[in-house]
Amino acid sequence: MTRAVADHEGRIVKILGPARSGKTEALVSRCAALVTRGVAPESILVEVSGAFAAEAFKSRLRRALGEERQGGVDALTVKNALSLCRDELGAPQAVATTGRVPRLLNDAEYNFFLEDMKTLGQPLRRLRKMLGYFYRQWADLVPQNLWQAGGEEDAVLEHLVSVLTWRKAMLRQETAFLCAGYLRSEGGKAARHRFDYVLCDDFQNMSRAEQTCLCLLAKEQLVVCGNPNQTVAPHASLPCPGGFSTFESVRRNVDVCRLSTVYGNPEVAAFADALCDHGDMDRALKAADGTHTDRKDEGRGVLLVKWDTLEEELDGITKYLRVLFNTGGLLRENRTCVLVPTAAWAHMVARLLVKRGFAVSTAGASRGLGGDLRESRRAPALVAYTKLGLLADPSDMVAWRSWCGFDDHLTNSGVWRRLHGFAAEQGLAPHDALKAAATAERAPFLQAGVLAERWKSGCDFIEKQGGRRGFSLLNAIGANGLTEFEDVARAMDGSEDAVRLLGVMQKAIDDPTAPEDAHTLHMATYASLCGCEYDNIFALSAVDGLVPRRDAFEVVSTEEERKRVMDADRRAFYNAVSKARERLVLSYFSKAELEVAERMKMQVARVRAEDGRRMAVVRPSSFLVEAGTACPGAVSGQSILAEQGLA
Repeated sequence: MTRAVADHEGRIVKILGPARSGKTEALVSRCAALVTRGVAPESILVEVSGAFAAEAFKSRLRRALGEERQGGVDALTVKNALSLCRDELGAPQAVATTGRVPRLLNDAEYNFFLEDMKTLGQPLRRLRKMLGYFYRQWADLVPQNLWQAGGEEDAVLEHLVSVLTWRKAMLRQETAFLCAGYLRSEGGKAARHRFDYVLCDDFQNMSRAEQTCLCLLAKEQLVVCGNPNQTVAPHASLPCPGGFSTFESVRRNVDVCRLSTVYGNPEVAAFADALCDHGDMDRALKAADGTHTDRKDEGRGVLLVKWDTLEEELDGITKYLRVLFNTGGLLRENRTCVLVPTAAWAHMVARLLVKRGFAVSTAGASRGLGGDLRESRRAPALVAYTKLGLLADPSDMVAWRSWCGFDDHLTNSGVWRRLHGFAAEQGLAPHDALKAAATAERAPFLQAGVLAERWKSGCDFIEKQGGRRGFSLLNAIGANGLTEFEDVARAMDGSEDAVRLLGVMQKAIDDPTAPEDAHTLHMATYASLCGCEYDNIFALSAVDGLVPRRDAFEVVSTEEERKRVMDADRRAFYNAVSKARERLVLSYFSKAELEVAERMKMQVARVRAEDGRRMAVVRPSSFLVEAGTACPGAVSGQSILAEQGLA
């Protein structure tokens, strides 16, 4: 079937099938066939879920093309839908048409935006609800004149657009909506059908607005593939699996290719299939009986490991990984992924793995720029990133907004709004208004002195550090030794100026990927494995409250909300564990200190006293129970260590 897809010339093609049925490989084969027959690589667009998937796709394509045509891979456009929409909106014609600049706010910068939105006076809960409504309408591509909004919502939306336009910024949630509007407009006529061939992986993970943008960009052929059971939400997107399920029913002459054979270890496939019998999963997308299997060497398949405490699990699993690599039980570190429930969990486990002698990348569990934006000493990575932004572009109002917001419990949102009004009154551009307010002999508005102080310190920093490059630049912004900058620092050659380093860092924050090193172990959260595969996957801390999240059990929530969370987490879990080509190790523990369990939001079954400590008893993940007989019986972690001579 993959070969048939490679040579298929139909105008619109839909490919669906179970996890690990070769959907992505079918796109690789089609792309390789196009390049081989002489189609210009520049005319081909491949949409993937993220940077990890992009690197995996390019690697597979290089193998398919062979050494003679390697150059064609670099000329292809392979990126996620959000990045694609951002780039389309960055064209001069798009900026002129939309009146917006696609400088996307990262999560930390979004928090400053949210503080500025609070100045309208709405209660935070009400404000978040309104913003959520806007984001859903944008994602579903609902024309604004059809929104069922009132005067209050209109005021909030107007303020939102004003704040972002003035700052020359854009929200990730609105990007695809604006891009679709541009592509449909007269101004976007030249950009429509810009690619001859558009190949889309994991089509179900995109919002309706993103799906529409991809369709508008295709000229000769559009190929989409996916599986609604594998729906996850990358890059703050609001996925529209229905856009894939009904793809052929709302379009004419769609050729549907259904894949049924699953490749990889049959035990892993059976475990994943068992999850399809629950919740909102589609049972029709299970593997066929004639599953192709790799040879079943001893040690491959599914292993369920039980530990007594959380500390035992983390210590034991990292020891077990070390001995497997030392004895040749595993071959390449970059073909092994350690799955964890949260980004904080990843960094906790990574420290243990480093002590065991591993090189580790936590790009698959990136938590962005963490810390408290109200206290600069508690957000060193965000401060360093802001300094880098000021050096890269001294007129960047997103960077100046952050710089002027540190060390105030309201991030100086009130004075920033007054600056906005001052600029409008004086007819000044944003940066000119900030300079004028900060350097005026007499404060033009209340608390303008705060901005004057921040302006002076920012300008002094730019003047002193403006010419630095490479590692000297990292030192100047205070990024040396910061976890958030580690992967970027390892990849530097030392010649980077602020503009180049900022671009690299923005990509590392928005869409990170692991370094190209065969001896680097990968770590990822359950929701981040899209468009890639691993030989070995170790899924840690599979207990209720973590996998699935505690929101799936909260009695204060509605049954509908609990089901929504459970279904979303089941799809993420299903997608993640199905990526194991040979070996899947599932690990859980029985208890943890009550304080730790509450802080980590585990679902506590009961509490008991042990040796003067209050211990929370936790349950194995509900998903392990749902797998039924496809999930093997639990083996004691201590017995596994004893077999390896580690007990």
